[in-house]
Amino acid sequence: MKLKGWRFWLVFSLPIQYFAFRVFASNPIWVEQYYTAGFFKYFTLGLRKLTSLTSISVGLVLVYVLSALLIFWLGKNIYQLYMSKKYFKSFAFQLLGGLSVLYFIYMLTWGLAYHKVPLEELMHLNKENITDQELIQLCEDLVEETNVSRRALNAEMIKAASLSSTFQKAPEGYQQLDYPFINYTAPSIKKAVGSDLLSYMSTSGIYMFLSGEANVNANNLAIDVPYVASHEMAHQMGFASEDEASFLGYLACKNHPDPVFRYSGNYGVVYRAIHKVWEIDSTLSKSYYNKLDSLVKQDFAAERAIWKRFKNPVQVYVVSPFYDLFLKSNGQEEGSRSYDLVIELLVAERRKNKAK
Repeated sequence: MKLKGWRFWLVFSLPIQYFAFRVFASNPIWVEQYYTAGFFKYFTLGLRKLTSLTSISVGLVLVYVLSALLIFWLGKNIYQLYMSKKYFKSFAFQLLGGLSVLYFIYMLTWGLAYHKVPLEELMHLNKENITDQELIQLCEDLVEETNVSRRALNAEMIKAASLSSTFQKAPEGYQQLDYPFINYTAPSIKKAVGSDLLSYMSTSGIYMFLSGEANVNANNLAIDVPYVASHEMAHQMGFASEDEASFLGYLACKNHPDPVFRYSGNYGVVYRAIHKVWEIDSTLSKSYYNKLDSLVKQDFAAERAIWKRFKNPVQVYVVSPFYDLFLKSNGQEEGSRSYDLVIELLVAERRKNKAK
């Protein structure tokens, strides 16, 4: 009876939790002040210090174990439901009770981060009424910057950019950014356990909120790793929105003393800019693609070949739609397309720099 009582209160608390978190999340200033700069900052700092003691991606191992246990639990309960219809009530209470616990943990360790003060407000950027000409100019600039940064590299530099050395150098990029809300300490950046599995889900990197780790897929092209790592590090600082994490990752790479990082940052956004111009003028977009250095195109072809090996129906029809729904349920109206919104932040940054 005691256990049933606990289950009842867990289930009863679920709508109360939902309402309380919704009220708190409706005020970005509260989230920024009390969550992002308060609880989340110190909680994740402690997690990073703890998980940095090992090179194993603790969070991913935990997720794999919990996933296996969940599958076992579901199988067991489905069997019991099949054997006895009376078991449904007990099953429902277990399921809702578990969801109550998971929802509380998720919102406290990550979910609220989607509702903080937008990055453009923190950086005083203006994204309003972006014109086609501004997007075209951005694309032109990025193509040139990407070509210049790629020509600055040689084969030895790229070969030396191992996962371990890249992870060790990554924090230097954020150290160059002079913003009060950027304070990256206690690095915990890992080679993802089960990188092939992540590749089948089309995942180049993932932030594990259960462990505070930035996990990078080992199958990534070497020149893509700095940008991916910097993107996940932005998540570690509480920037949940994908466009904001991409933008901060780009800035960290752009200002990094290592030329491989600088190229990686440009490479990470230039194709999104070209695609954006495609929506305006496909012919012009093709001309910008043709202006890319042959070495950049070779990198793109190599990257495409890597991911092509892992493309599968589950990724296309299950994982991608689920992730799109996940982002939308967390207030990201554009869903998976929110990655492309980094272009708006890049335009806004250039507006601000011109106004200085």
